Amino acid sequence: MPDTQLVKNVILWRHADAELCAPGQTDMARPLTAKGLKQSRAMAQWLQQYLPKNTVVLVSPALRALQTAEALSGKVIIEDVFQPDTRLTEVLAYLHQHTAENVLIVGHQPWLGELVAALLGLGDTPAVSVKKGAVWWLRLRQQGGSTYQLFSVQTPQLLD
Repeated sequence: MPDTQLVKNVILWRHADAELCAPGQTDMARPLTAKGLKQSRAMAQWLQQYLPKNTVVLVSPALRALQTAEALSGKVIIEDVFQPDTRLTEVLAYLHQHTAENVLIVGHQPWLGELVAALLGLGDTPAVSVKKGAVWWLRLRQQGGSTYQLFSVQTPQLLD
């Protein structure tokens, strides 16, 4: 990431547990399971305690991501760039242009894991495993540079 990056906190939330594709159903229309709804409520409760007040919530247009974000009960911005099949380069370009100091992105694997690896500067690691419903909170390093450091990882299982 370039040194001009303005986003201080990048909080990544993988959608919660979702139904498998039913016959004739598109991937974009897959809803959360009952377990996924429980996961998203628990994680939203945790997030509401810790998110900076000015956090911009960006969400994939996929139903399962929208349902995950609904648990926050706040304003969300749906962005096509965060679709399930998007490429890491598109996500990085979007973040580079974003002017918010704090963003929460609700999205999908594999690009969430690729984004974590890229922002942390993991080099040889192409992606990390981001579990369903989990939040990875990355914070821009204080002493300049363009890499982030891991601030927190939270999973729904840890909240039970």
